[in-house]
Amino acid sequence: MLKHLLYLALLLTLNSLVAGGESKNLEEDMARTKSGDSESSSRRKVERIRKKELVGQDPTVRVGLMEEYDRIDFNVLDEYDLVTLSGEAIETGLRNDTRWHVVPDRTQEARAIYSILTTAFAKRDAADKLRRSLSQKNHPSRVVEVGEEVSIDGRLVANNIKYRVLVGRWSTEREARQHIDEFRENFAPRIVRQIVKPASGTIEIFNSDYTKSIMVDDGFKIMPKNPQAVVKLFDVREGTGFHWEREVDRIYPGVIEVCVDHRGMLMAITELPLELYLKGVVPAEMSSNYPLDALKAQAVAARSEVLSKIGLKHPNDPFDLCAHVHCQAYSGCSHYAERASQAVDETLGQVLMLDNRVAEAVYSACCGGHTEDKVNVWNPPDAAHLKGKWDASEDADLPTNLDLSKELDIEKWISARPDVWCNTSNHMELPDILYNADRHFRWEVVYSRRELEEIIRRKSGEDIGNLVDIVPLQRGNSGRLMEIEILGTLKNLKVQRELNIRNILSHKYLESACFTVEVEDGADGRPINFILHGAGWGHGVGMCQVGAGVMASKGKTYKEILTHYYPGTRIEKIYGKNAQEDE
Repeated sequence: MLKHLLYLALLLTLNSLVAGGESKNLEEDMARTKSGDSESSSRRKVERIRKKELVGQDPTVRVGLMEEYDRIDFNVLDEYDLVTLSGEAIETGLRNDTRWHVVPDRTQEARAIYSILTTAFAKRDAADKLRRSLSQKNHPSRVVEVGEEVSIDGRLVANNIKYRVLVGRWSTEREARQHIDEFRENFAPRIVRQIVKPASGTIEIFNSDYTKSIMVDDGFKIMPKNPQAVVKLFDVREGTGFHWEREVDRIYPGVIEVCVDHRGMLMAITELPLELYLKGVVPAEMSSNYPLDALKAQAVAARSEVLSKIGLKHPNDPFDLCAHVHCQAYSGCSHYAERASQAVDETLGQVLMLDNRVAEAVYSACCGGHTEDKVNVWNPPDAAHLKGKWDASEDADLPTNLDLSKELDIEKWISARPDVWCNTSNHMELPDILYNADRHFRWEVVYSRRELEEIIRRKSGEDIGNLVDIVPLQRGNSGRLMEIEILGTLKNLKVQRELNIRNILSHKYLESACFTVEVEDGADGRPINFILHGAGWGHGVGMCQVGAGVMASKGKTYKEILTHYYPGTRIEKIYGKNAQEDE
């Protein structure tokens, strides 16, 4: 009883912070939601929905380049000014012979509360129904609206509004994580952070010989005087957690902001035209040596992804998208490529449309021959154009009798070399870059039992004892695992969702969750090796980039490629010259 009262007291304290207006995007608390049950959904929508208006001839996006850095170094390859976040001059007329260093001086972390995200819905009524059900089971729940309605020149082009059902309010992530297992049976829960009070503080800017030192509050902007000038940021992390993780120097166009992030450390942000952003995304996501029509398909998909995800990926951050694979890889102008830029220019303003709204257009490197349902990889809502399907031509010889969600059938599938687009060994006269991708179509990883035990212990924080087996519990229609159980002599672990499965069984990440497990036993009958036989690289939803490359090599246009991977959508030009012209 005492524990329950203390918990209620914590809720009331946090609710008072919310009511104090310390965050404009705070979710409804329990009391507001209960008292608002009789209020109509339409009225709540009018009150709550956030809108983003873009200028059609040159829409811009804000991109987070760096986060949680204890130091950021930069220089500018031209003349530039340093100004405060509000635009007041700090230093003017600076030249590119100076490498500046930026460090946090006295900063205060953001104040946050942590909750468990159970699932999300496209409709408020469905979210409210689940909220009431959870609350009746003594799980204090609330509905939070995320996303934005996106308009270009007054025309509504995307409705990115989703309704999340959150449980609990804890002051630390650790406290929230202690309760997450209660929801694993019915959901794929994760911890989300809600900023109650933003971070603040002073940061120091100084040159290499420390002859100049400047203190600024909260942050500053690097303002090149020449629109063609670029800013160089040093030691930028990319591929964090993946096998290509590294630090690189990057060159970016446009204005760069450096400011205090939520952890009281440093972040760097840029704001730039969407088309210029895409010229840094397309060659980062797909090799510029791919056929032009594949690059055009990539450009349209990437543009659609931006507009369909604004407000969803980073609702607590001062930017629309990050520069990493969580959103889309953006490398600035470091890897500009003529053919990739041509693909962006020749598809100016073109997006995929579904029901008169921009459709989300996720993609992955190699599907392995069959794409996956969106809902099997991420939380609902589902999407009709992102259903798993064979990645093959209409006249391909396919093993359509196989059910890839079944263990015997997925073993046959992975051991085969089917007639699908991304099986490059099955196609003649392809660019070398596509033949190089064959190693991702089918792959194999071998672990000793002790090596895999250590990986699982490090990734999960749990000691399972000796690893006995890895049991598939549920697969999607591409064969990608949705849930596994890891059996140990001390403890068993259930793991849900493809990215979590790929993470817990690898030093970095497995190439995909479409794999089978072969166990080699020793003379005493105990496992000594675990062999994973796999297919594909990535989540497998939407466009298969290798498949798109092969299709383009075989004469398919970017429109045919997009129709294949996103059935039911159409291409429309929504900004630029002759906008709203159906393609």
